[in-house]
Amino acid sequence: MNKLLLKRLPLISLGVIAYILTNYAQNHQDWAEKYSRSVYPLLSKTVGFVPSWVKFSVSEWLVVLVMLLLLFYIVYYVRKVIMSKGARRMVVYRGTLGIAAICSVIYFCYTILGGINYHRYSFLSHTEYKEENYSKEELIQLSKSLAVEMELAREKLADTDLLAHVPDVFDYYAQHAVFSMQMLSKKYPVLEHSYSRPKPVVMSKLMSHAGIHGIFVPFTYESNINVNVPVFLAPATMAHELAHQSGFMHEDEANFIAYLACKQQDDPMILYSGLFLAFDYSMSELRKVDPNKASDIMSSLSKAVQHDIERNEQHRDKYEGVISSVSRNVNDVYLKANNQTDGLNSYSDMVNLLLAEQRGTEKYN
Repeated sequence: MNKLLLKRLPLISLGVIAYILTNYAQNHQDWAEKYSRSVYPLLSKTVGFVPSWVKFSVSEWLVVLVMLLLLFYIVYYVRKVIMSKGARRMVVYRGTLGIAAICSVIYFCYTILGGINYHRYSFLSHTEYKEENYSKEELIQLSKSLAVEMELAREKLADTDLLAHVPDVFDYYAQHAVFSMQMLSKKYPVLEHSYSRPKPVVMSKLMSHAGIHGIFVPFTYESNINVNVPVFLAPATMAHELAHQSGFMHEDEANFIAYLACKQQDDPMILYSGLFLAFDYSMSELRKVDPNKASDIMSSLSKAVQHDIERNEQHRDKYEGVISSVSRNVNDVYLKANNQTDGLNSYSDMVNLLLAEQRGTEKYN
């Protein structure tokens, strides 16, 4: 047993190293920020080089491969436990050490390839805005202004097919999502990055059942997009995952960056997508503090916008079930484990950043 432990120890120690690095980054933001600005971009270029050259999602099939190997591993050791009558404890010990070694390697790679980014300085610290407590009146003002902007953008989409399938227009919006981030990086140089285009996911329906619109995978540096969604959600989702790709992992910041990126474009669909995202979260917050006012704003929207909101809700409800519930719980635990104490609520923390922008805009105007 001791010999087997010594053989696995180097791999298991990688998990310990990752844990130490994570804790160090939590307590040393300067160090985490230096990593994000120097080491991370280099790793992104190197590791993400090959995946960036293919149009399909490498990480999607990597997940399938890992799941198959894990299933084979479990079946193999269960069979060995059954067959090895006199040495079952040794087989269980060997299998457990193997799992510990595999998990340690994965955890180490995850930490080095992007996990440290969770502990860098906030995106807002690189802008002219400051996050402060907001009033109900400011939230109402934000919701109203977003509603007006959203309606103006929606009017320009009168001749656009909002029933189009995302795969048919994916390349166009993927290319423009990268352009949006590059344009935004001129204002905020911290977003300068060698972006690779978002990738469509073949098993998008499974993502819909899990309630996931997109996911950034640091092992391949790919931004994976669910194409089984209403088309007006796609541009903002792409920008959100590219924000993660640039090194900003917190969900509220990725949402805010996506909103800012979409506003860089003249394309009304891209602009509408970013505004729709911001309006959705601002209204969710307003419903908590003033349901009547939220209802008034919703009822004042144009029929076209109201129809889009209904379509979004119908799509979400269609895939609601056990898988989505489990997915939410897993994501909540994951976010809390990665320095986002609000868990799933961290997505809606975007509203604080929107209000910071609103105050900043009013101040400078």
